[in-house]
Amino acid sequence: MNQKKELNRRILQLSIPIMLGNLSQTLMSTADTIMVGRLSREALAAAGLGNIFTFTFIIPMGLLAMGTRIKVARRVGEKNLHSVGTVVDNSLVIAAILGTFATLILSFGAPLIMRNINPDPVVADLAGEFVRIRFLSVPFFILVMAGQAFFEATSRTQITLYSSVLINGLNIVFNAVLIFGLLGFPALGLMGAAWGSVLATFCGLLFIGLLMYNPREKITYGIFSGPLSLKEIRSILDLSIPTMLEGFGSIFSYFIFVWVHSLIGTVELAAASVLNSVYSLMFLPAMGLGKATGILVGQFLGAKDRVLARLTTVQAMKLGAVFSIFIALLGIIFARPLLLLYTPDIEVVSTAILPLVIILIGSSVNSMGMVTRHTIIGAGMTRWTFKMQMIICYIIYLPVVYFLGIFLGLGIQGTYLGEALYFILVFVTHYWKFQKGDWQYHQV
Repeated sequence: MNQKKELNRRILQLSIPIMLGNLSQTLMSTADTIMVGRLSREALAAAGLGNIFTFTFIIPMGLLAMGTRIKVARRVGEKNLHSVGTVVDNSLVIAAILGTFATLILSFGAPLIMRNINPDPVVADLAGEFVRIRFLSVPFFILVMAGQAFFEATSRTQITLYSSVLINGLNIVFNAVLIFGLLGFPALGLMGAAWGSVLATFCGLLFIGLLMYNPREKITYGIFSGPLSLKEIRSILDLSIPTMLEGFGSIFSYFIFVWVHSLIGTVELAAASVLNSVYSLMFLPAMGLGKATGILVGQFLGAKDRVLARLTTVQAMKLGAVFSIFIALLGIIFARPLLLLYTPDIEVVSTAILPLVIILIGSSVNSMGMVTRHTIIGAGMTRWTFKMQMIICYIIYLPVVYFLGIFLGLGIQGTYLGEALYFILVFVTHYWKFQKGDWQYHQV
């Protein structure tokens, strides 16, 4: 019993800063949605489409940090601390190269893509320019993620909290100033939100870079001491690329999910934008518990303690179930006032209520799915999770969404029934892999 209590304490100690950091991200997204929602329905729809498109590429590239987190956690468990610097240094080099290349390609191609995927020319033009600006932040974002992964894997998740609060707090301030033209600045409307994100991410990179450029980090972990190693780069990429592809595939599938709503109507697209912000807030415990579980599993496997690695997952699943049910009940009870915080458009709110209830019910298993998924990832089996995610997304999830929403004519209610099914499938498949147990013997 004492061992379980100690594990619960460690899980919460690691996960709560991650949750709070994610909360700051969600509050920033919420503030953005509220501010943009005051501009126009078209601006709200464009922001929703543009954000999903941006995340489709930015988040997967940020998952380069997953290989860093897995390797660093394993080395910490092995007590091989000075080799951590080699992992981190090579990760930063990869991040800088990848981020610069991605910005050059994506920022120029985004407007053309937006004009070809949205039937509303006003929404398409707004989204295209919004995305073009947002992609300028890609190199800063990937480097921040790599730095956060180092601190998280060395059990200092509070650094993620501090940097996330800084970035997202500045984002809210910059966005308010630039969207509405405060403090003598010109009112840039929706484009002000894009520039605010770029400036805030750059400030976050300066912050986390200063923390890493500390003599204590160099002495303890060998940070910024080199050497660059092709072998280490290949090892990091071997772990990261499946996760990056999985992230791209998952988010692109969600982008298609949002795009389906543009086929249904602008009101439904705006409602989907609001729902994305609302239930990302509801999923914070699942994301925090999942990442914390992956870190601890990696450390315990590095120390050859497979019993604790497995017990960590079980305890995190129990905590996740409690959080999910509690949050789902709150969300269902306060659905309408919660949605009204995001937009005063009564038609959009009325359209979003039933889908919100559906997704909250389906999310009751989401936290357990996140925990088991990150257990498998923390063990280094990123290729398996990639394959499973692609099967779920493209063979089952998206066809079901289109069939229910468009073919059967159920509209947004049908699409969100498909979304709830996705959460259930993720939990069932990853729990089966967890029970199988081969992840406990995977070498990194």
